[in-house]
Amino acid sequence: MRLLTLLIVFILPTFLGAKEQLNILTYDSFTSEWGPGPSIEKSFEEICNCEINWSTADSSGALLSRVKLTNNKEGFDILLGIDDSLMSEAKDTKLFSNHSLSQDSLSSLNIDWSDKIFVPFDYGYFSFIYNSSKLTNPPKSFDELAARDDIRIIIMDPRTSTPGLGLAKWIYQLKGDDSKGFWISLQDQIVITSKSWSDGYGLFLEGEGDVVLSYSTSPAYHAIAESDENYKAILFEEGHAEQIEVLGVLKNAPNKKLAEQFVNFTITKGFQDHIPYGNWMYPIIDGVEGDSDFYKYAPVPNSLDRVYGSAEDKALWINYWSSSID
Repeated sequence: MRLLTLLIVFILPTFLGAKEQLNILTYDSFTSEWGPGPSIEKSFEEICNCEINWSTADSSGALLSRVKLTNNKEGFDILLGIDDSLMSEAKDTKLFSNHSLSQDSLSSLNIDWSDKIFVPFDYGYFSFIYNSSKLTNPPKSFDELAARDDIRIIIMDPRTSTPGLGLAKWIYQLKGDDSKGFWISLQDQIVITSKSWSDGYGLFLEGEGDVVLSYSTSPAYHAIAESDENYKAILFEEGHAEQIEVLGVLKNAPNKKLAEQFVNFTITKGFQDHIPYGNWMYPIIDGVEGDSDFYKYAPVPNSLDRVYGSAEDKALWINYWSSSID
């Protein structure tokens, strides 16, 4: 009887045409009904004869913590959604395997990329967003922003929010060892430091601040999805810090072959067509569907040199912020 039960469990699904399962851990907004996940799932399942099982966490930091604390005992094949500021920490876990993309494939992307473990799937630039119907003379630089007593600023906590950490990195890139002094000069204008981007952005939309930390692509969402062209990104003369979102295959992935197929799919139109109007970030390949309208409302700003940052760097960036509010 026991043998018959085992045969039913392991052999019957084959005769019934059971599909392979790809288990992906990502952040919750990616798989929401307005996010890119459902469309990407449909596109990939049409070519893979498989099913995608999504699991989610509320932030990119929580994604990494989850696989790190459990040594991926939950059996994820792919972690999708950490950004470049977490790559060094992710590599230190030794939980991820090298991807199989060729250098030729990577060189075809519209951002420079050569990492052997993580693959980018979109990118953006941190920026402050304002409503041009309410703020008619936005600052042209970070220094002017810090000097403007008439502007209420909403930011995110760098310990709990990816944009918050991005701001801390951005300020360090511009100010270096003078970062603490700059943070101090900015504090009088900061009226809210929220735990998450969604909390902070929601308060901005409710009128609780004049500018909010977000991305240079945010105005595209308002213009295209809401037909509201009042929201603009402040493009600072000194340049903007970059954020790149990546995915990686877990070493103990139950279905590594299928995971590698998905990695290859990530840099094709089947995936990238859904990034501008789903994740509201810049795609990593050219010629995606509707990109001309997207770039009309989300022009790429001047960028600073890319900085990945180690765990020690992150601690330094956060310390300059925290010491300014003691």
